[in-house]
Amino acid sequence: MRTKIGLIAIVAFVVSFSAYALPPGEPPPEPPPKINDCSPGFWKNHQDWWVGVGLFCADGGCASIVLTELQSKGKDSGDRRHVAADALNTWADGYYKYLICTD
Repeated sequence: MRTKIGLIAIVAFVVSFSAYALPPGEPPPEPPPKINDCSPGFWKNHQDWWVGVGLFCADGGCASIVLTELQSKGKDSGDRRHVAADALNTWADGYYKYLICTD
């Protein structure tokens, strides 16, 4: 159950960050090119780059949920870590607008 709640929070974080409305009949625009493809280990070890993450959470608590997912171990933990890293990569592309992970 805790895993589901964490994944739902991460998905909600990404959706709320990237949500927008289109006029009826308009095709969605092409997504911008992906800038960051940082690994889960990068995000876990470089929390100093998480400066604005709390701005996109309804209660400001999603950063701790994402960190918990990045530190997860056991069954399906690899998938959970990568979902969390993808959410942070999407956020970083919009917040920083430049490449932050070079290692």
